[in-house]
Amino acid sequence: MLTIRQLYDQELARCREHFEKVDLQRERGYLMKFTTFSANVENILPSVPREDHEDLFRELLLQQIYTTFDQQCLTAAELIKTRGNHDLLKKEAGPKIYCTYHLGSYRLLTSVLFRNGVDCVLLVGSGMNRQQGDGMAEHIEGLRQKHGLTNLFRVVEAGSPSAGLTVMRELKAGRSLIVYVDGSPETGPQEGEESQFLSVRFGSRRLLTRKGVGYLSHATNVPIVPVVNYREANMTNVLHCLKPIRPIAKSDREMYCQEVMQQLYDAFWSYLKRYPGQWEGWNYIHLFLQPEVTKNTFFGYHSERPTFNEKRYTLCDFEQAPVLFDRQLYQTFEITEDLKDLLLNIHTLDSVEEVVGEQVFTELVSMGIIH
Repeated sequence: MLTIRQLYDQELARCREHFEKVDLQRERGYLMKFTTFSANVENILPSVPREDHEDLFRELLLQQIYTTFDQQCLTAAELIKTRGNHDLLKKEAGPKIYCTYHLGSYRLLTSVLFRNGVDCVLLVGSGMNRQQGDGMAEHIEGLRQKHGLTNLFRVVEAGSPSAGLTVMRELKAGRSLIVYVDGSPETGPQEGEESQFLSVRFGSRRLLTRKGVGYLSHATNVPIVPVVNYREANMTNVLHCLKPIRPIAKSDREMYCQEVMQQLYDAFWSYLKRYPGQWEGWNYIHLFLQPEVTKNTFFGYHSERPTFNEKRYTLCDFEQAPVLFDRQLYQTFEITEDLKDLLLNIHTLDSVEEVVGEQVFTELVSMGIIH
């Protein structure tokens, strides 16, 4: 008879087999999703060569399938390995703010905490709640029936006007909060929300990140526990609890928020470099990037034979029209077939300015499309 682990590995193998039969290039929206992913990797983790990006993207897509399967599999959390300060995952540890990331099979933290009898409040964006909320509720109900659990599980939408007060009441009532520090597509900065965000270093860029976690910890005197999920090469899921961050009484709240968020991203960075193909955040992290000042490149232009700036721009062929994607500013520009052909064959032209005219040439150079 096969063990639980062997059955689990069999199911993951089936997931992989099915995935490998899919022609991703023909999937709707694949090109734009991949191009955005590639730009994000290049902006934050430039040490990964661009030619490796597509394999990394395929790894991420497969990882997302594994993650979905793990949410449907009640035994997945029983097979997980816990490392670090794993005693902090138990009910006896008292209320905590568990800060985790969309790395590996990230939903398993909730399963492990609930299985350990912890009263859990899960803070998620509205989009994630719509897409995954029913599945998580079914998973929790399955665990409740299988193990006879009576502890509380509640989902709070981060975008709700009353979310902050609701979560604060739950923490003061002795319940623990689970929050994804790296955000989600719908929790990015919006106009008028500047006071809710602060800037942190993250790889080669700076991110704007919500400071609510630090505020809640400081206001309620509840410690923060960073938790990282990742999947090892042998397909074992690992839940690694890092050293807790404890608020200092009467310390400056704004300073604490800044230091806490930087610590949380610094802690995550070492794991992201080891498992870059397991982070779902590559798909949306551009929404949190702090804008950089772009320089007008026209006045510094001295090249005798212009070249297409492939480092900054990517040509994408859509059914409607070819598009230029700005990997730095995440903007798309619909272009003509003639301009596309010119950019692809620019090395064969003696004078681009003569072909396109002075005005278009000036615009191409000033935007950094050619240099």
